[in-house]
Amino acid sequence: MTSATDHLAHENHTHAHGKDCGHVAIPHGDHTDYVHDGHRHAAHEGHWDDH
Repeated sequence: MTSATDHLAHENHTHAHGKDCGHVAIPHGDHTDYVHDGHRHAAHEGHWDDH
């Protein structure tokens, strides 16, 4: 289990998520997560975090 302060950067993720990127978008608080390869990605300070 992770806390709200933990984050795990998804290494070597070159895909740019966004409108019409082909992945399911899920509103999550103040940002949008994108379902990718069985987990959710969220933009964070120039990289993508796994949720």
